[in-house]
Amino acid sequence: MEDAVIHHWEATLGTKVYRVGTFRGHHLLETESGEWVVKRSRHPSHLRWWIWVDRELRHRGFDRMPAYVTDGREWVLTSRVESRPATYRNPEEIRKVAGLLSHFHWAGRGLLTPLASSGSQTLMERVEVRYRSFSQLMKSVNGVDGELGDLLREYGAVYRRYGKIARERLKNLPVRELIRWERGGRCVAHRDLASHNILIDGRGKSWLIDFETAEYDAQIGDLWQLLSRGLSEQDWDPAVLRETVATYEENRPLVPVERMILSVLLGFPNEFFREALGLTLKKTGYTEEKTLPYLKKIAHALPRWQDFLRDWAGW
Repeated sequence: MEDAVIHHWEATLGTKVYRVGTFRGHHLLETESGEWVVKRSRHPSHLRWWIWVDRELRHRGFDRMPAYVTDGREWVLTSRVESRPATYRNPEEIRKVAGLLSHFHWAGRGLLTPLASSGSQTLMERVEVRYRSFSQLMKSVNGVDGELGDLLREYGAVYRRYGKIARERLKNLPVRELIRWERGGRCVAHRDLASHNILIDGRGKSWLIDFETAEYDAQIGDLWQLLSRGLSEQDWDPAVLRETVATYEENRPLVPVERMILSVLLGFPNEFFREALGLTLKKTGYTEEKTLPYLKKIAHALPRWQDFLRDWAGW
C-alpha cells in the first residue's frame, strides 16, 4: 500500500494507522481508535449525501450502524464490528432483521437532507429493468450452456410468465405515486437487503451496513427484498411471512396500499431473475459454485411458491 494513501486515510480518520491488513476483500486499518474497514466508492456525490443522512439518523436515535467516515471523494471508512453476517436460513434472524429495518425506516422518514443527485433507479424502475433483462436473456436461452442453460430452459418461461403478471398488476396499483410521495417526503430506503449487509454481534445485536445503494425511495421495497430472500430460504412458509411482517409492524406499521403492493411484489420472481442474470453476465460475486445451488433451490421450490401465492393467509 502506498504511503500517500495511508497518510490520506490517517488525515481522514484523524488518527495514526499502525497496520494495513485485509477483511472480507477490503482493507482493514488498525489504528489508535480501533479497527476500520476501508472501501472505495465511485460515487462522490452519494458519499457526501450519506454523511448528512447518517448524522440525521443517529440524531433521531438509530445507531445500529458502524461509525462512518469519508473523505467525500473516494473512500468510505467504517468501524469494524466484531460480528458475523446474518443468515436467512434462520427464521429468528429474519425476524431480527425485520425489527432492525423497521427502526431504520421509522427514523429515516421526513429527513432534512435534500435529495441525492445520483440519478439512481427507483423501485418500479428496478423491477422493470430486471424483468426486461431476464426477458432478453430468454430470447437467447438456447445458447446458454451447462446446468444454468438446463435450468433456464426448464423453468425460465414459467418464471418469466409470473414476472409479466406481477408487472402488469403493479401498473394497476399506485406504486409510482407511493414512490413520489416517499421521495418527496425524504424517506430513506437501504435497497440492498442481502444477508451479508446485516451483521450479528456476539450479544446477538444486529447491525445494518453498506449504504452505497441507499436512496429516497419506497421503503416497502426493502421489506420485499427481505421477505423474498428470506422466504426463498424458508421454502415459502406463510408463518415466516406473518411473523416477519408482525415484527416489522411493531415499530413501523404498513399502510393498506403498502400491503397491496407487497403482496404483488412477492409474486415477482426477483430472486430467480437476479441470480440467473448475475451468473450469465458473470457479475462480481456470482459463481457457479455458489449461485447454481441457490438457483436450483429456488426452482425446485416452485410448487411451494405457487401454493404460497394462492393462499395468502392473513392478507
